[in-house]
Amino acid sequence: MGYEYSVEGTVQVTPPIPFPALLPLTQGPDLPIFCLAPGVEDPDAAGPWSDIVGVWALIPKDVPLDQAQPVTVSALAVSHISKSGAIHQPLARFVQLCLAAGHEVVSELKFHGEGGERGEIQVTPSGGIEWVETLAPGREPVRW
Repeated sequence: MGYEYSVEGTVQVTPPIPFPALLPLTQGPDLPIFCLAPGVEDPDAAGPWSDIVGVWALIPKDVPLDQAQPVTVSALAVSHISKSGAIHQPLARFVQLCLAAGHEVVSELKFHGEGGERGEIQVTPSGGIEWVETLAPGREPVRW
């Protein structure tokens, strides 16, 4: 048994990234499998494993009428409760694919832990992921 965190929010992508650049996230074999959906509340966003791995929705900016043009993704929306590593790893994969394709990412993800900790998950300029506590009952907040 491990310590669990609840994470919710979005990671914005600028400029929007063509969906084909993110295909590895939608095809497995690793979980979670990301989906193309307007948000985490969309019924299509909840896949067969969402009760275990949360919802990781790639939010489309444009769905072109011309099928020769790719759909573009402007954000990732996340709703997940799990151990930090089960959240950190897929988030890092998403960030690395975006940065490798020349896009910028800005995290607007918030977390809270079992002990009342609260904070945000930030993306460093080099593409690293940092968990930054803003509230840690009974101790000084930390970052990791």
